[in-house]
Amino acid sequence: MGHAKDAPKPQALTATHTPAANPADFVGSEMCDTCHADIAKGFSSNPHSKIASMHGDNGTTCEGCHGAGKAHVESGGDVTKIFRFTKATPKQIDEKCLTCHLGEHASFERSAHDEANVSCLNCHGIHKPEEKAHLLKASQPSLCYGCHTDVKPDFSMPFHHQVDEGSMSCSDCHNPHGTFEKKGLKSAAHQDAVCVKCHTETAGPFVFEHPPVKTEGCTSCHSPHGSPNPRLLTRSNVNSLCLQCHIVSDNFSAPGIPTSHNQAAQYQACTVCHTQVHGSNASVFFLK
Repeated sequence: MGHAKDAPKPQALTATHTPAANPADFVGSEMCDTCHADIAKGFSSNPHSKIASMHGDNGTTCEGCHGAGKAHVESGGDVTKIFRFTKATPKQIDEKCLTCHLGEHASFERSAHDEANVSCLNCHGIHKPEEKAHLLKASQPSLCYGCHTDVKPDFSMPFHHQVDEGSMSCSDCHNPHGTFEKKGLKSAAHQDAVCVKCHTETAGPFVFEHPPVKTEGCTSCHSPHGSPNPRLLTRSNVNSLCLQCHIVSDNFSAPGIPTSHNQAAQYQACTVCHTQVHGSNASVFFLK
């Protein structure tokens, strides 16, 4: 029998940290202004600039993002002696930003944007943003449409969420900085589908639940962005939608329908009787 000392020891996980800068290597934002006056002029209203006046004027300044500037200044402006975001990789840029913003964007590394090497600066314009609130390069939804061209046509459908009209935005449903859900979807307060944040009547809890609502989610019946069909349904005919799951059955206890129900097109839709399709407190068959 082998001894414990013979077994390989697991390697300890060590975090890499940027060495602390020498305070003497910082020259102050006033020095930066002498050469970069065009940037400094419009930076007074920037949220980053406001932070500089906090904590006894020891907050964020130019060097908080670009690194200590002494070597850059003493070299006569050698661009290789300062951190330049325009020459950095997406990972390097994100690491810089997350130095301060990790608390509010803790899931960024699991986001689709991070996986696709979309850096913070692809969406945010720190020095010259179009939208001051979040320093966005463009306002929503134009910013999102720049990459998500496949989604844009959905909002021109006859029935759609009011994104182009300005009543809601992409970030009402999606968190671009990542979540535990697919496609960066947000969750409602009780960790359910984000849809019920607005469509509260479908949230429940119900005595009799419609299983797809919990298992497959809202998108099993609805197109989330837009649809040619009322209520954003994925099918134009309600009966066809229901029959995707509810096959003909003689047994009322089965998830099907009795053969006595005529499903010919000229007859009424399933939802004329089964009105509580998201869930019911009165009937297992979601009747009125």
